[in-house]
Amino acid sequence: MTDWPRLVSAVPIGEYRLRLSYSDGFVGEVDFADTIAKDGIFAFMKDPDRFKTVQVAHNGSALLWVDDAGDDIDFCADTQRMKAEANAVKHMAAE
Repeated sequence: MTDWPRLVSAVPIGEYRLRLSYSDGFVGEVDFADTIAKDGIFAFMKDPDRFKTVQVAHNGSALLWVDDAGDDIDFCADTQRMKAEANAVKHMAAE
């Protein structure tokens, strides 16, 4: 069985966007604007400086932020990859 590629870096590239790099060489972009707009547990991420505190966590299987209460807010790296791949296809189709 082949292991899924692991997330190796997450770099903020603009308002609520990240460039994600994976262990197999894939690089893609995801936008968290819709998620952050939901407020609730994501409200702290509206602050651009807080959004930039993103970390790669859980051995490359998650993106992680720490909220104001010190709780981990994480997102599955595999799900974010699927979103990044879909964004890449949309971008190529638009060209």
